[in-house]
This record gives sequence, structure tokens and C-alpha cells, in this order.
Amino acid sequence: MRVTAGTTPPEQYAAAELSKYLARLGIDVTDAPDAYPMTTALDPTLGRDAFRIDVTSDALTVYGGNGRGVIYGVYRMLEHYAGARFFTPQLEYLGEGDIVIDDGIACKPVFETRQSDWPCANGHVDWCIKNGINHRPIPAEQGGHVKYGAFVHTMGRLTGVGEPNQPCLSDPEMLRRAIASVREILAADPDVTIVSVSQNDNSNYCKCEKCAATDAEEGSPAGTLLRFVNAVADDIAGDYPHVVIDTLAYRYTRTAPKITRPRKNVCVRLCSIECCFCHPLEDLSCEQNAHFCRDILAWNDICDRIYIWDYVTNFAHYIPTFPNLTVLRENMRFFADHHVCGMYPEGAHNAAVSGEFAELKAYLLAKLMWDPYMSAEEYSRITDEFLAAYYGEGWRYIRAYLDLTEAFTKGHHMGIYDTPRSYLDRGKLLALESTFDDFWDRAEAMAGDRIDSVRRSRIQWTYLKLELHPDADAGRAFADLCREAGIRWSEWCISPDHADFAKRPSRWSPVSWLPDDDD
Repeated sequence: MRVTAGTTPPEQYAAAELSKYLARLGIDVTDAPDAYPMTTALDPTLGRDAFRIDVTSDALTVYGGNGRGVIYGVYRMLEHYAGARFFTPQLEYLGEGDIVIDDGIACKPVFETRQSDWPCANGHVDWCIKNGINHRPIPAEQGGHVKYGAFVHTMGRLTGVGEPNQPCLSDPEMLRRAIASVREILAADPDVTIVSVSQNDNSNYCKCEKCAATDAEEGSPAGTLLRFVNAVADDIAGDYPHVVIDTLAYRYTRTAPKITRPRKNVCVRLCSIECCFCHPLEDLSCEQNAHFCRDILAWNDICDRIYIWDYVTNFAHYIPTFPNLTVLRENMRFFADHHVCGMYPEGAHNAAVSGEFAELKAYLLAKLMWDPYMSAEEYSRITDEFLAAYYGEGWRYIRAYLDLTEAFTKGHHMGIYDTPRSYLDRGKLLALESTFDDFWDRAEAMAGDRIDSVRRSRIQWTYLKLELHPDADAGRAFADLCREAGIRWSEWCISPDHADFAKRPSRWSPVSWLPDDDD
């Protein structure tokens, strides 16, 4: 094989990666002029992040719509033809045997922005590139990234009115400050293509006479916010036609306004924070999700550029099992069906080490953002591939644990701050306690060099056993184990060092507003 490249750094990086992996596969890479040529090249007509692989008897060419696209094309080629898998930053797999390249591939991603938040995976640049994440800092020579000038909850930065307040959006001075701040951001960095003008992360929105009148007229505080955001977008449109102004439909602004429409250079990021993640979002029998369905349909009617902020872990309880694998696939398809342009499934964003299944979920979400229409069979296959590679020969016992705990949630609701016993039935856990012990024991016994992965993930079951059988000494020892392993307790708590360890671990949190259960 002879690998050649175009002149841009991403084309050359793509060619270097192709050469590197071909060599790892035992394929001779040579400069001989008569060798079969593989070339990386740009073709802007394909569109952003898209790629096409043309195969003939004389040559193979990987075309990319931009720098990222040509790099994505190389990695997808390695996956498709060579059985490569980029599971985690530390765990990759290459297929064995001959590579048969008998047809081309073409792909244009459904979502223009693909962001994830599991530091164990997408805290690593190379993993992000290999798995199609494009909203993480990525060097230009490796394709670059979709660059925000400011990312959500920005009103404090833009207007000087920070937490725990919100600016008055009817005040011309607040608008002047916001416009000036946005222009300052854009002047300082010509690579910025999107700036968020969005509410602070609280519900203390202004209820002055002018704002209240607009809210009433629009049927939602989103109308007042959107009028403000549109004014910013109008101001910068002439000078920065390539820049999008992003805002949130979040909590009190989630309901779409009756009158105001987003400008063409505005995107609305709809947030699913109140939803149930036991039921698919399209399940109208679940009232939380039925409300969200109504909201996304209303935003679809008025907005051509919807982004999503989804929530894919339990932020109050990072460690215990959060059985949402099935709805991850179903919800991603739901978003694609509803014309969503950008995805941000937020996981345990400040936890570098996971005691649950963060590595698996990061991988699956990356695959789903690239292909939200994958079948249930394909999704199951790539799940099994990951489990086998990550956990070793006993992976089927971990798969059985995943399937059974997910079955336990049927008939329940599962929010992102709920205690695990609210959706993992205590009676069913007790009935299968010895079975689950056996699953993890067998997985450990068969893990081989994957033993650390199995033991770290088993921590979630240890947590649930303490939920069933609280014990002060065992509880303190468990908290010490999590701290020493670097496993964070929740979004707001690193380690519950001063808890009453005689209680269930779900009650060790120092955050007073979290829901509790006193059965």
C-alpha cells in the first residue's frame, strides 16, 4: 500500500493515522510508485464532517467535506474494513486476517454538533476524534472543533448580573452590555462560530412590569428571553454572518413562546432535565415525557435549529446503577426524528473515574450521535463488543446484570436526582441478591487482565447492597474505597466523609434539597 495526502494538516494527519494502523495490521506501507495508492483529500461539496470513500481496482481515496471529515473517513474505513474499535482511550482493538475492501462508504452525520461529557473518555482528544465528537477542544491539525465563545448560562458573564439572579431582559442597558460582550468575544477569536446568550442557572427571572407583560403575552418567559436573544443576533448578523447565537429552553423557558420566532442565526437548546429516563421520551403514557414531547413539537414549529441538552446519569448519585441503556438509543432516534441539529448528552461531567458504566455509555452515545437510526440489533451487538473487550471473558455476567437491573425499572419513573431505590425495586434486588453476587464473582474470576475494570464497576453493586443492608462500619469502608479510587460521589460532592454511615448511602449526600425516602 502507498499512502498519500493532500496539502492541509488534517489531510496529512489522516494519512499518517492510516499508515500507522495499516502497519499495526501487518500491512506493508511503502513509497513504491507501483504500490496500490490510498489517498486522503478534501471535497467541500460533501458538507461539514461528512466523508466518502471511493474504491476502484486502481486506487482508494478517502474524501472529507472538511478536515474533520477526512479524518473521520479514515477511522470509519478502519472500522468497516479492518474491524478496528476505539472503545476507550486505553483500549483499542484491531481485527485479524485479510482486509477485503470491495465497496465504498459515504456518510454525513445527522447532528452538526456532537458533544459528550464523560471525562473517562472524551477528556482525551484522540478518543474524541476517533469517535466523532466535535465539540471538545481539538487542535486544528487534527480537524479542529465547533468552537463556542461562551457555553450556556452566560447572562452573568455577558451582562454583569450573575448568580443567584437574572438580568432584566427589558432593560436596554442589559441588552447593550450583552451585545458589547458578544462582540468582544467574536473580535478576540475569529474561530468562534457559536456564542450562547442564555439564562443563568437559577429560576429567579425578572418579574418587573415590562417582563411580566411580555411573559403573559407570549405565554412563557421564553418569549422575553427570545426577544432579547434575537436583538443580539440581529446586531451581529451583518458583521458575523457565520456565527450562531445559542440560547436555552430550560426549566422556566422550556415552553415555546406564542409570538416571537428565533432568527435564522439563533439556535435553541432544549433541555430534558425534568424528564423520566426509564420511559422513552416518545412514551406519552409518561406525563413528564409527554410534556417534553409537546414542547419539542412546539419548538419544531418555530425553529429550524434545535440543539438538545440531554441528561444521561443520576447527578445526585453517580455510583449506583442508572439503567438507561435502552432509552439512550430510543431517545437519540427521537431527537433525530424531531429535526435536532446538535446533541449534548451530559454524563458525570466532573468525575474522571466511574464506579458505574461511564466508559460503556460514553462509547455508545458517541456511536448513537453518529448513527441515531441504528437498529436495536446493531446497538446490542456494539454493546456486547464493548463489554467483551472491556471486562474480559466473564462479560456475559455483566451483560446479565445490566439486563436485569434495567428490567427492574419497568413500571417506575427514573429522574436524574432520584434515589436509586425509587426505580430499582428493593424486593426484586433482595430476591436476586445472591444471583447478582454470583454474576460479579464469576465476572471477576474470568476477567484476566481486565480485572481492574470489573472490580471498579462492581462498586455500583456494593453501593446497592448497602442500600439493602445499611451498616456503619461497612459504609465507612465503602466511602473510603470510593475516595481512594478517585470515584466522585455526586455532581456536588467529591466524598461523603462526614455522613452518618449507619444510614443507606443514598442518604449520605450533604445536599439538603435532594429528594429522600423514609420507608
